Amino acid sequence: MDQHNSFRHAIENDEVIFGARSSTFSSTVIEIYGELGIDFVWLDFEHMGPSPWDSTVFEELTRAADVGGTELFVRLPTGDPSLIRKVLDAGVRNVFIPRVDTAEEVREAVKATRFEYDGEPGERGMASGRSRTWGLAGDGYIGTEDEEVCIGVMIEKTTAVDELDEILSVPELGFVFIGPSDLSVQMGHPGDKTHPDVANQITEIREAAHDAGVPTGVIANDPDAIEDAVEKGHQIIRMGGDLASVKSVLSKRLDAVDHLR
Repeated sequence: MDQHNSFRHAIENDEVIFGARSSTFSSTVIEIYGELGIDFVWLDFEHMGPSPWDSTVFEELTRAADVGGTELFVRLPTGDPSLIRKVLDAGVRNVFIPRVDTAEEVREAVKATRFEYDGEPGERGMASGRSRTWGLAGDGYIGTEDEEVCIGVMIEKTTAVDELDEILSVPELGFVFIGPSDLSVQMGHPGDKTHPDVANQITEIREAAHDAGVPTGVIANDPDAIEDAVEKGHQIIRMGGDLASVKSVLSKRLDAVDHLR
């Protein structure tokens, strides 16, 4: 398996990358996304999909990403180090953890992705899964994994905001993704992502992350919103997904021909 991670290299070089969600978890959709030029495919294992503990799930998904020339962007349901290790060993290179509270739990999650961490041994274990080509990878496997794997967290809880500076200072944290929906709930404005308090908090998160040199990501679905997000310095942009695209295109076509029924 090719260990090169275009996602990590792009954000570390201050580039902007665009992704789309696959709610179907279809290897065919993932491959098509890659052929279209989508940089990453958002897979949400927190709220839907098969069990992330089943590593065979990722074998076909990562193969499809490799064939299409895109990267998987996997939201795990938890920052459990044993789950992180299992998913990485299955060949996933980019993971992010939702609903974090403290810098310490972020540090433990990041440490689980590294063989060497912050000058000491990390908590990544040697395995013979797809990431290591089932044990056939050469001697450079360990060092390359540490250089290519990327982990980030979602900032979507007020407890994380309270420890934001400490979270942003965790060594080798790859990025933060801002979650306005859950943040609005936490701040007492459920679902109102444009409430002034929520909007101001999002701005503060973004500015703090950029001041700390940590890339940020957001969801922006229409071209104007995407352009605005890029102008604000966000580098990781999720711009829709498979089910939303099907609904948008087919509903318009059905409306247009409804008089022919």
